[in-house]
Parts: sequence; C-alpha cells; structure tokens
Amino acid sequence: MKYWFCILLAMIGFYEAFPQEFKVSVSVSATQIQGTDKEIYNTIQTALNGFVNDRQWTNYRYEDVEKIEGSITINVKSRPSQEDFSGDLFIQLRRPVYGSTYTTTMLNTQEKDFAFKYTEGQNIEFDENNYTSNLLSTVAFYLNYFLALDGDSFEINGGDKYFQICQNIVTAAQRSTNEGWKRAEKNTNKYWMIENYTNSAYSAMHSVWYKYHRLGLDMLSSENQTQARNNIYLALKDLKEVHGEKSGLICVTQFIEAKADEIVNIFKGAPANEQTDVITIMKQINPAQSDKYEQISQSTMR
Repeated sequence: MKYWFCILLAMIGFYEAFPQEFKVSVSVSATQIQGTDKEIYNTIQTALNGFVNDRQWTNYRYEDVEKIEGSITINVKSRPSQEDFSGDLFIQLRRPVYGSTYTTTMLNTQEKDFAFKYTEGQNIEFDENNYTSNLLSTVAFYLNYFLALDGDSFEINGGDKYFQICQNIVTAAQRSTNEGWKRAEKNTNKYWMIENYTNSAYSAMHSVWYKYHRLGLDMLSSENQTQARNNIYLALKDLKEVHGEKSGLICVTQFIEAKADEIVNIFKGAPANEQTDVITIMKQINPAQSDKYEQISQSTMR
C-alpha cells in the first residue's frame, strides 16, 4: 500500500514539475458547408485542443504567466469525402511583455487550401521523424515554431532546439502529397520558414528577436526606456541586414506582419532623428506600407 502511495505522489510531482507550455485555443468551424455532419468538426476541435494543450512538448517548467499564448483556427470550406477536409488555416502567436499586462503578437499567418484527413477515433500520437498525418504534422510544426520564436526572444539562438524539431518534421513530410512542405513550392511555405532560420546567411534574424523583445519590449516598463527603444532600433537594423541578404524572405515578412503597427506606436514618441532613421529602414524593408511608417513622424518629440 505504501509502495503505491509513493508511486502516486511521484506521478503527481512529475506533472506539477512539468506543466504544459501552451495556452493555445484551437477552433474548427465549417460554416460554409451545408448538409454534412457538424459534430465531426467539434470532434476534431476537441482532439486538437487535447493534442496541443495536454501534451508535454518540452522539459522545462512553465509558470502559468509564462505559458505561450496563441490560436489555431481551421475554417473548413469543403469536404470532398467522409475523411477529407480542406479550408483555411489561421495561426497566431502572442508573447507576454515583462512588467506589463501587454502581449505582443509574434506570428500572424495563414495557409490557404489546407487539406487534411481525419477519421473519428484516429490515433493522435505524433513522432517528429515519422510523417503520418498532414493535420498533426502541421499543428506540431507550428507549436515547435512557437517554441522556437519564443526561445529566440529570450536568448540569442534560444530557439535552436525547436527549429531543429521543425526541420525534422519538414524532412519527414517530404513523402507527403500535401502542399506546404516542399522546396519547389512557393517560398512562403513551411520548408522555407525553417530554411530561413537554419541558413547561416540569415543568422542575424535570431538577434532581431532577442534585441526586439528581451532587450527592447521587456525593458520599456523600466526606468531606462530610451535604451530599450534604442535596442528595438538596433533590432530593426539587424532586420534590414537580413533583408539585404535576400528580399522577400518569409522570416522578414512574418516579422513585419506581426510588428508593423507596434513599431509605429513605439517610435511615435522617439526623437525626430531616430524617427527618421526608423522610417527609412522600414520603408526599405516594407515599401508597400510606406504610408503606415510615415505616421511615426506625426507625433515628433518636442
């Protein structure tokens, strides 16, 4: 009896020591599909929520306030067969900012025409080195991508381990007939997302995440706000360096999509010369939104 009691305590201690890493909401909807069994979408949603939030993804202890926040939304638009589904996948990642109630968006992306198979009651187990399901491999890829970007935001190259797991997932998925995994496809897919972060030519991108978040946003609530904002400025210079290596990189595009409005708000309170430098940098990197960056100088420090 004492033996089993000790085992029980050990198990409780294990789960307390390794709480889950994510607070990610998963939503599956099919509002555009008529006349099909709607309960299957609730089943998929429940299964994925368990897969995401109940599984242990790392060996680190995450306090509740440290858990990685985000959302995964699948909007099913067609169901070619009982087991085949297709629609749009929306992915968002958020990170708490130290010393505040503010959360900063780190990823806001989507995959159109995302196709997957699902059979009610199917195995939800996952192996990074063995491709069995486009649905599970894709979700697992993004969760490890979350961990990688989050890790980089706290330490230079802090996400390397998870970028490698993403690479393993992509490698295993080369046997897939689904789009989104191959080099020869468009340069915004999962293959190129990982290529950008594992290519030494773009290594400064890891510094971008660290300077912008740990040395920048996390310090904005401190007394040295000027230094914090300057660190964000230095991060943007690194971003310009990466962009200079090759235009149209998905790592740069995703950063801009997540941060453009935030950058404008941060530098509205900066000195005029700093505003001018940031506007120039951002216009070079993201000329399509030049008008947005001009808003920075509308509130010049007096």
